[in-house]
Amino acid sequence: MSEQETNTPPKRVFVKVWNPLIRIGHWVMVLCFAALYIKASKFPLHAYAAYIIMGYMCFRIIYGLIGPRAVRFWTFIYSPKTMIKYGIDSVVGHPMHTISHNPLGGLMVFGLLFAMLGTGALGLMLYSSGQELGPLGNMVPSEWEDELYTLTLFGQELVIGLKDLHIFCGNVAASLVTCHLLGTLWATAVHKSGHVIGMITGIKDAMVDDPELKYYKQVPAPRFAKNLVDSVGPIVTEIILVLGILLCLVWPLVELFGWVNKFIPSY
Repeated sequence: MSEQETNTPPKRVFVKVWNPLIRIGHWVMVLCFAALYIKASKFPLHAYAAYIIMGYMCFRIIYGLIGPRAVRFWTFIYSPKTMIKYGIDSVVGHPMHTISHNPLGGLMVFGLLFAMLGTGALGLMLYSSGQELGPLGNMVPSEWEDELYTLTLFGQELVIGLKDLHIFCGNVAASLVTCHLLGTLWATAVHKSGHVIGMITGIKDAMVDDPELKYYKQVPAPRFAKNLVDSVGPIVTEIILVLGILLCLVWPLVELFGWVNKFIPSY
């Protein structure tokens, strides 16, 4: 085998990976998460956004057990050794290529699930009950704080601590979202393939020798994405798409929701 053949990168094909439920859910989460932080003090908008996130997280857990192959949890559960090796190889520039979530991406999925569900549960318990801050506020009795005060010597401090924990979990979730975004751009640079494009079109590239390829349907490359990538490269394409989505779609919608919020009746 010649040196030229040895250095030739493996051929790639395009496959359909993410179905509409995953893609729509992902971008709805982006919108709701932005609303939670940009309009953090706006109720009941804050409560509605949190309910949507919690509802989707619950759906994602069920879907991760019974959904198609790409979204099932067992397809992206890796050992700590594999995750560490993938992280090191990503820095070196030769990480394993996966069709579904890579080892660090899979870890991020579980981290976001726990952080967002924990934040939402604490918020429902602490800020909704008895304060009419959301349509599910009555799920938690308003007297629970008083009962907690009488049951323990440190009831008030405990409630304050739970509120601080809610804020802390929210900040952890925000940090994970930031890491997710930066990791997506880094993976794009390392693998020379579009991850944001994949979450828009549902199409990702795969190596022809990938044993998982037989489980996915091969499709043509998305034309608009291919033209953009050919023009400016994958990493610039991803940055353009991220900035375009955030500035032209997410931010205007969040501001619109903030304006509509004052017309939403209290509960």
